[in-house]
Amino acid sequence: MNAANTAGFGAEKKSRRAHARAARRALSPSARDLLAQKLAAQAMKYLTESTDTAMRVGAYLSTAEEPDTSVLLTALVNAGIEVYLPVCQPQYQLGWARWSPGVELRRSALAPVDEPVGVRHDARLFEQVHTLFIPALLVDQRGLRLGQGGGYYDRFLPLIEQQATRVAALVYASEFVPTGDFRVEAHDRPVDVVITEQQFHTIDPR
Repeated sequence: MNAANTAGFGAEKKSRRAHARAARRALSPSARDLLAQKLAAQAMKYLTESTDTAMRVGAYLSTAEEPDTSVLLTALVNAGIEVYLPVCQPQYQLGWARWSPGVELRRSALAPVDEPVGVRHDARLFEQVHTLFIPALLVDQRGLRLGQGGGYYDRFLPLIEQQATRVAALVYASEFVPTGDFRVEAHDRPVDVVITEQQFHTIDPR
């Protein structure tokens, strides 16, 4: 891809991100709360219907411009599942710390997110993680995602691709779009599952 194409690609992604974020901001608080309940229900249904029991998952604390994960996080802990959340580290790397209601949170020095205080784990944790729930702005029917643009997950996901961990993106139903709806790059990796407030979709890897 030459410089002109690269610049055009970047501008296109920036525009798609802005549009998706604006649509999310337009949701009323009551609508957002209802969607959070439904999204959590679908995520728990996915885990319940999995062929193996989920004892440990990775997830994330949502920001104001993401589907609210607070209901899901509490439901996971109430189901007896260990929950680990990301901690931003230098060079756009991720560590992981265990979370449960009441765990102290601190603002990251590297990104506009809150992080749990506690022992930090590296990618080896995911040798025993059933599912990693990750954010996205859009996901297409191949499982390719348009993220927030920080690059943390683009760097982390290759570290666990040899593990049995399933990667599940959480988006609203309107954000699960046809293949080709947005352009992707060679390094983009598809997720295994897309979870919306309406249902969960297992991505066919073929």
